[in-house]
Amino acid sequence: MRRNMDVFRVGLFLLIIGGVSAQVQLEPQNAAVLRGSKAHFNCSTTQSLSVMTWIVNGRLVLTILEMGVLNSTERFSARNLTTPGNYKWEFTISTVQRDDAGEVTCQVLGGDPRIATLSVQERGNVEIIGGNRTEIEGVQMELECQAIGWFPKPNVSWSINGLSMGNCNSSSIAQGNLFNSNCSLKLTAVKNSSVQCFVSVPALSTPESSTVFLTVESTKKATIRDQTVLISVTVAFSAAALLFLLIFGIIFCCKRRKRKKSTYHDEVRRAQSQSQNRMPANVRGRDNRGYITDGRDVRDTNGGIWHTNFNKQQMPYAINNFNEDDLRKHRHATIV
Repeated sequence: MRRNMDVFRVGLFLLIIGGVSAQVQLEPQNAAVLRGSKAHFNCSTTQSLSVMTWIVNGRLVLTILEMGVLNSTERFSARNLTTPGNYKWEFTISTVQRDDAGEVTCQVLGGDPRIATLSVQERGNVEIIGGNRTEIEGVQMELECQAIGWFPKPNVSWSINGLSMGNCNSSSIAQGNLFNSNCSLKLTAVKNSSVQCFVSVPALSTPESSTVFLTVESTKKATIRDQTVLISVTVAFSAAALLFLLIFGIIFCCKRRKRKKSTYHDEVRRAQSQSQNRMPANVRGRDNRGYITDGRDVRDTNGGIWHTNFNKQQMPYAINNFNEDDLRKHRHATIV
């Protein structure tokens, strides 16, 4: 490790005191990459390479000697692309970060430093607000494209059925170090169309896009559709009203039948009561003719007299088989 550091220091010393006779080229002069991707730079010279250094935004990140690459890391590396008469090295920045943006310098011993510019950009999202549309023929309409989370300020353009409508003057708002942009497109509904919004930044080889489909209906077709909707709504409302009336009718009939049945029973009970009130007292509580008296008279609540004369000779069997004390007396009255 110490030997490598000594070599590195010697290389820097030679670099400082060296002449300017070596011809150095750095490509590309401007590079734009997306954050998280890789950036590649090629530095070449016509003379035999002794020392080459790479500097990013003033930081020495890599040194190349004739014997090979020093202090290579996962983020900063180089590979030899030398061909006869052309000493070339490719410098790579992996997982590019936003703070890598700026100057990238290649310095070769005996030559002037060559500086390139690195731009680190962000790809966001794009969407046409509202999605697919259905409009009546001849209607003036407006579509809005929204680009969220881009850096730098993105370019927004439209196309209809593949025909470019050119860039639009979008309004952009910076949120932190990102941009949100909106762009509107005004058009007349003429025929069914595919409408696309394209959003791009220099680091993108292919723009991001959002697509919606415009369906155009003739006035006659739109009128028929409106009438169909109206008929459907009317039928649905009528069916609901009819169902309500049917349920109400059933409930009303059930209540009326119950009330009528209750009235009938009341009338029957009232008629029976009136019939009993009109019946003579001597008829309402007549004795049961099958009743055998035991010789005593008992007056009932209606003023009638019950004769209880009992003749033992009429029931010899009962007398012979039962004691007089065990004999139970029964009175039966039939009321009509």
